[in-house]
Amino acid sequence: MSSIRRSCQSALFRTNNVCLYTNGSRRAFSRTSVSSRGALPNFLPPSKPELSELLSKFNAKILLPSHLTKEQRKLVYSKESRAKLEAEPVEITLGDVTLPLEHLDRNRLPNTFKTFRGIVAESETKEDWENVVRCLEGFEEAGIKVESAWQELVVRKLNLADMHHLVLKMLQRSKATGVKLSNLGVLQQVLRSVHDKATLSDWAEEETAKMYKQAKQIVELMDNEEHHKVQNRKDQPTEGDWRGRPSVVALPTELAAVLAERHGGDMEQVKKLSNRLVNALKQSDYTAWLDMTSLRSSTKADSFKNVTTQLAFTKDHSYSLLEVMIVWNALKTSRKVLGAEMPMAEEAQKFETKAEQVLMEGMQSLDDMSKDKSGKSLKPAFVKYAKDVLEKCR
Repeated sequence: MSSIRRSCQSALFRTNNVCLYTNGSRRAFSRTSVSSRGALPNFLPPSKPELSELLSKFNAKILLPSHLTKEQRKLVYSKESRAKLEAEPVEITLGDVTLPLEHLDRNRLPNTFKTFRGIVAESETKEDWENVVRCLEGFEEAGIKVESAWQELVVRKLNLADMHHLVLKMLQRSKATGVKLSNLGVLQQVLRSVHDKATLSDWAEEETAKMYKQAKQIVELMDNEEHHKVQNRKDQPTEGDWRGRPSVVALPTELAAVLAERHGGDMEQVKKLSNRLVNALKQSDYTAWLDMTSLRSSTKADSFKNVTTQLAFTKDHSYSLLEVMIVWNALKTSRKVLGAEMPMAEEAQKFETKAEQVLMEGMQSLDDMSKDKSGKSLKPAFVKYAKDVLEKCR
């Protein structure tokens, strides 16, 4: 731990910090710098007091303890040291953020995910969403494991908030955020966010062109080692090198084909991408994957132990069908655009026909799959969402 120096007047607000979320009182503090142990996120001013409180709690009570030395942890967790901390306050600096060391009761620390989810739920402005990304960077810097579901939540919410540039930023800064396209759940959310933005705009030229550009950037990012190099671990089957996954190859193909069909886009680019797609389908044994997806569509509602597992399965299946949708629409639209110039036309047609069959059967199965034991629909939002997207692709 770095040396501590006494100061008679130390303010909690410092000019080099954008937003520290402290109470602004002025007291005598001792000062310690522990930059060698990492940094706390320096948040932008949030849009509401509730977020200020949550971000303050996040830094002071969730991230800070992970950065403390053994001696500092003993100091903040010890009941005997509480009076000493109040009588002789200590400031600690991590990166650009300075906070007071305060007594922490191990039994009353805030729930990490509940706090983070609260920050996500309260976020509204561009600055708020930037702070969400900084929270992920804070987790990574502190060495706190972030569940895949948390990262997927952020991608999904950024998509709904029309913050696609921040999704791209997270991926470009994967070493800092921990968000990687080698994680299948994250990848599916990213593909969905790009595809659905163009789809739900009714394939408007500006939005489709923008998403086509982003799709190409995502494919390029996947060539970076941090997005495809993974350890082959049996306990992490969703981690992998997904660069050859059909939906990954199909996404830019689909968007290029739509631009060519509706807005006079580059047909040569469609030919190049569709050739790559059909090859990817052949190499990945896509027919077998479709057969497996079709088999999952036959799952009945009464086969689940409880509603939680039922909805989880149905949601996962709907995501698989959305991937099929991207492939199907890419093949269908490319064929319309290219006609006789469609690469490997016969094989492409077989894949298109099979994908359409599995997709339509699967979408119909979602209704039966999402009913309770009495036959009443649970009405999960993701089922309606998937159907709305399909209608735009017909």
